[in-house]
Amino acid sequence: MSNPVSRPPDQHQALSELFRSRDFKLLWVGQLLSQIGDQCLLIAAITLISGFSQSPWAMLIPAISIALPQLIFGLVGGVVADRWNRKLTMIGSDLLRGLVVLSILFVNDVQHLWILYLAAGGLALMGVFFYPARNAAIPNIVPPGLLLAANGLIQGSYIIALIIGPLIAGVAVDLWMPLAIIFDSATFLTSALVIAVINIPAAPAEQQSAAEANTVWEDMKVGLNFIRHNQALSRVLAIMAVATLGIGAVVLLAIPHLEAQLGAGGLEYGIAMSMLGLGSVMGGLMVSRLSRRISTSTIVGGMLILGGAAIVAFAFAPNYTVVLSSVAVMGVCIVMARGALDTISQSLSPDAVRGRVQSAANLLVVAATAGAEGLAALLGSLLGVQIVFVAAGVVTALAGVAATFALRGAARLAGKGVVVGEAIILE
Repeated sequence: MSNPVSRPPDQHQALSELFRSRDFKLLWVGQLLSQIGDQCLLIAAITLISGFSQSPWAMLIPAISIALPQLIFGLVGGVVADRWNRKLTMIGSDLLRGLVVLSILFVNDVQHLWILYLAAGGLALMGVFFYPARNAAIPNIVPPGLLLAANGLIQGSYIIALIIGPLIAGVAVDLWMPLAIIFDSATFLTSALVIAVINIPAAPAEQQSAAEANTVWEDMKVGLNFIRHNQALSRVLAIMAVATLGIGAVVLLAIPHLEAQLGAGGLEYGIAMSMLGLGSVMGGLMVSRLSRRISTSTIVGGMLILGGAAIVAFAFAPNYTVVLSSVAVMGVCIVMARGALDTISQSLSPDAVRGRVQSAANLLVVAATAGAEGLAALLGSLLGVQIVFVAAGVVTALAGVAATFALRGAARLAGKGVVVGEAIILE
């Protein structure tokens, strides 16, 4: 038997209700602190590596160290999120990451860079288990009508960290390099403490018993088969991957493009990233209001089309003002589209397989990002950065057109759908 879900609240009401929710508020604050710490660690790691070695391999190896665990163990993280207690999984991941980060304190010359590389891989491996558990748990602590707004805020917290983190890192690195590393460790431990007091319902006993009867490989196949047989969910994940291709190219080539076209330096790039962050925050705040007026599929399609146009505008920007405007629009579009896609994927997944669906989504995004960056680097050297940007914009816009039609049946998801058991189905 199905029951219609109430219309989602407006923007201010949604934000007010979310931050009145003790559990969501704690999760959001914990994630924001942890992500700020990650940005501090990133700046500290780059400073360490560049100070010890000028070899391109020195920067490439940590990137590989981060990507490999996600590509190899990404689906296993989803099985863990569905098989075991999600709250304990997140706490354990944060505690281990807080300890692993401290190992970087022992990097004091080029011969010890291997410690940093191993630490980067260890952090990525723990993240493989943390993020599917977190994303799968959000619908357990947020009502369906607030899920889209919640995902928008979670996406926005990462961008806020992109703005605040480098500022804190700059001060910390200038004062005492280890301070940035210790700060990141402290944010992981704080996040673990915060999650410990959140009320996240455990999986029913019968669900845990069924999971324990299967091997990890069997559970992985169950998750993949669920995605394969759910046409709407397969479309969501495909659009998520294609959209990532376009954005990944921009992230990699933005600095050389700004230098070549406008003679912009590090300061101008930093301001542009701040505008990206500002746009992202605006997108996270606006998504709930927009969802009252148009369908979720139209939000995804419209934002990807607009984002594609912004990428093309960025490619041909005649001055820095146009650069800042186009980057701000990209920020709005990225957060709104990704938040809506996350909401649809969560809503289409019963709690028993939600972790595996989220791990598959994360794996696709990681693979698409790596592929986009590699392809962008190759084509940028062969064809020129501007042509790559145009291609990225076209790909992103085409993903938006596809989303508008392919996700049309999902128009009333994310708080406007029909609940059947644990899953929201297409009307």
